Amino acid sequence: METASAREPDSPPRGHPAAIFLDFLRFGATAFGGPAVQIAELSSEFADRRGWLTRERFRRALAVYQLLPGPEAHEMCCYLGTVRGGRLGGIAAGLGFMLPGLVLMLAASALYGVLDLRSPPVAGAMAAMQIAACALIVRAAVRLVAPLWRAAPGTGKAPIAAVIAASIATIALLSPGATAPAEGIAAGAPASEHTRGAGELFGHGLVAGLVTFGGAYTALPYVSSVAAGEGGWMTQQACLDGIAIASVLPAPLVIFGTFVGHQGGGVPGALAFTAGIFLPAFGFTFIGFGFFERLVSWPPARRTLNLLGAIAVGLIVGAAFGFVLETAGGWSRRPVFFGDMTLVLIAAAVAAMLRTKVPYAAPVLVATAGAAGAIYGALA
Repeated sequence: METASAREPDSPPRGHPAAIFLDFLRFGATAFGGPAVQIAELSSEFADRRGWLTRERFRRALAVYQLLPGPEAHEMCCYLGTVRGGRLGGIAAGLGFMLPGLVLMLAASALYGVLDLRSPPVAGAMAAMQIAACALIVRAAVRLVAPLWRAAPGTGKAPIAAVIAASIATIALLSPGATAPAEGIAAGAPASEHTRGAGELFGHGLVAGLVTFGGAYTALPYVSSVAAGEGGWMTQQACLDGIAIASVLPAPLVIFGTFVGHQGGGVPGALAFTAGIFLPAFGFTFIGFGFFERLVSWPPARRTLNLLGAIAVGLIVGAAFGFVLETAGGWSRRPVFFGDMTLVLIAAAVAAMLRTKVPYAAPVLVATAGAAGAIYGALA
């Protein structure tokens, strides 16, 4: 029987959906760096600082969502919102988190084809922001691994290290190099004259949202086949451009679906594709929250989920490690590339982020890097 000390602490007072929406809107506006950073920040903000749940419960919930399709960071927002304010709170949290990225991607989609993405200032800004993203990812990896390491007893550190190392190796071996945005940024390609209806784009987005096991990149083969294949409405390079733009926005990476939808049907198409690709992330929590809570509270399942939680952290760290390698050596065909200095710049940014305690350091780093990169590109 579970002892009183093993039970989760009492939940904090219930929150109003409007307050939860604002909490996650603020969080989403500064959520640069991709899923590794976002998940680490969610744990720090809502488990450590606000006390909505324990770190252990957070990791067990993350393990559950790792088994489901969809962007884990967005699903964890929906989960946290539901913990705090019921199912309406979950919807409010998910909408708040994705809204800043949606607005920014709509703006980027409108500029695509008008703004020359190969121009040195623009390319320099994106290359520099990618370096900033690497620093955020490394800091997030440290934040995710450190609590697992501290919590493990002396003899338990070896299994944790082995699980994380195996997960990193697995993600490295399975890394979809052909679909990663390492081919450079092409000039904006105009969308096809034959636009698609909102219903069709919603359907494509829904399928894409249901095949995102392991991250947003896994949706790219399907999206490319329908959007950039025979009879599609955009080019393969444009799909990669959408991924590249999404990677420097404060949003889940699957926000590239907004870009794809905009190419196919303007603003209505963008909203329809976005609704489809995010619907599973909302739906799993809205429908399955009660089951998930029973699962993470059942002692036999806890042991399994604790192990799966370590695997989930390892997979996230592995994906982050691959992202750093891509930035350091795989983006050389960009119009602006920093060459051998890339690793030095990444290391300097990582050191700065690990030492700083300044609030909103992440967006300041990204904005500063973008400005410096634009100046470098203009002068190069």
